Amino acid sequence: MGGLSGHFAPGHAAFCLTAILLGFAIGPASAQFYVRSPDVKKGETAIEEHGALYSGPGEDERRRQSHEVEFKHGLTDRWELIVEGFFRQDIGEKFEARQFELGAQYEIIERRGDGLGFAFRTIYEFALQGGEPDEILFGPLAKYVIGRDSVTANAFFIGQLGDEAEIDSLELKVNWRLKHEFNEKFGLGIEGYSEIEDLSHAGSWDDQKHRLGPVAYLELEREGSKLEWEFAVGVLFGISDATSDVTYKFDAELKF
Repeated sequence: MGGLSGHFAPGHAAFCLTAILLGFAIGPASAQFYVRSPDVKKGETAIEEHGALYSGPGEDERRRQSHEVEFKHGLTDRWELIVEGFFRQDIGEKFEARQFELGAQYEIIERRGDGLGFAFRTIYEFALQGGEPDEILFGPLAKYVIGRDSVTANAFFIGQLGDEAEIDSLELKVNWRLKHEFNEKFGLGIEGYSEIEDLSHAGSWDDQKHRLGPVAYLELEREGSKLEWEFAVGVLFGISDATSDVTYKFDAELKF
């Protein structure tokens, strides 16, 4: 959050609304339900847990829970190392590890205060279950800040690799967040997530996964310590037939 100041002026609201509409136009979304920042800081390490619980199975999404554990370390002022593990439990199935992920993020435009930050992320996803393909994820991350208001968006393309590949085209996942910070500790926002599993056969809106909902953010920093905690909780509502009716999301992040 970091001590940004300002007010939510009408012009800022118009800008943010435009960003949301653009997000829906390309199909807003996420792998796990977390909007990633383009910011990279040399020497900073982060350990994160991004979890989700599902209620009311959709026509194409029949899950109980999913979790992503992420480790990040800023190698330089531009490069960040990323290691992730993805776990999931479908309805009627056991909880199991699904992917091990290794990659990096490069910060192309460094944001200082207000303005634009822009980065590019690439991750190789190793399948841990038989019969599932390895995948490679790549795409841009952007964040625009005006005072206490910000818009963040991720657009990730995913290609399947190997003999187990089920599609020849790419999958698209787009995540976006509109956030207002009331002070250095607390903020509220709206997040949206969508997923088009095969761009060559995108289908109708109801064939795709789309969800949207409010999220609350809390940041805690111990005085005199480099430790910083960030938390988020939210409720995402399915707005297409393929999506679960309600997804409860929570994020916990420790930086040091």
